[in-house]
Parts: sequence; structure tokens; C-alpha cells
Amino acid sequence: MFITVHAAAATILTKSIPNPFLAFLIGVLSHFVLDVIPHGDSRMGQRFWGHKLKFLQEKGELKLMALYGSLDGVVLAFLLMFLFRNFEFTRADNVIWGIVGSILPDITVAIYKLKNFKVIKWFFNFHNKNHNLLVNKINFDFPLQYGVLMQAIVLAALTWTIYLIA
Repeated sequence: MFITVHAAAATILTKSIPNPFLAFLIGVLSHFVLDVIPHGDSRMGQRFWGHKLKFLQEKGELKLMALYGSLDGVVLAFLLMFLFRNFEFTRADNVIWGIVGSILPDITVAIYKLKNFKVIKWFFNFHNKNHNLLVNKINFDFPLQYGVLMQAIVLAALTWTIYLIA
């Protein structure tokens, strides 16, 4: 899932959790629950973008993941600015720590992918196994472009829900 989707979900889930540490744990747990849902990126490779953008055909999966992650990071920055500016509850420690917990697993995976730190290889393996748990079990994942569309719809629904609970 987009880290933006993880952050929006954590915002909703941790609004009523007064303890920042517990909110952080709920954020982490929500990350793994959301990642089980098929969302089109189980095999980031050249399936979609690599066929559309010539420079990705030459540079491979890491460049694709960097592009995907960078775009997601920009959207996350705008979401956070929107939330912190418009909803007082999002500035509370519990919500902030919930958001941090929800995006930390993907940040850890990115660090491993870029630096190959052996000490976090177990986490990388666990994350990938969890991420593809249902995809492998049912032998289906959305094509990346449909997964992106589905996640955008989910993000819109989560943002609407934030409006409703504010």
C-alpha cells in the first residue's frame, strides 16, 4: 500500500487511543494488516511502468521503486500538511506516533533495499512474506495500474472518513 494510505488509516485508528506508545503499535499493526490486501505491487518489476517509460527498462526495479516511493512521499507530505492544518486532533502525540508506526515498516524495507543492512534482513523477509501472503495464497494480484487506482480510491475514502470523525 502507499505509505499515504497507511498514514491516513493510522490517523483514523489512533484518534481515540490516548497512549502514544499504544498508538504507535496500532500504527505498525495496521500497516501489516493493510499490506495483506492485494494492491498491485507484489512484483514491482517491469510489469507496467517499465513498459511505459524507456529509462526504467534500462535501470530496473530499484529505479521503479524509487519513482513509486518518491511520488508516494510527495503525496504523503501534502496529506500531512492538509491534516495538520485542518484537524486539531491530528497534531496530538497519539496520532503522530500512530502515523510514524504505520509508515516505519516501509521505511525500514527501503533502508534494507538501498543499504542491504544484514541486521534488518529478517524484517525485510518478514515484511515481504506478509505483503504477499494473500497474493500467494489466492495466486492473484491486481495489475499495478489498477492497484494504484484502488489505493487512490481507498485514500479518498479514508480522507473523507477523517472529515467525518473530526
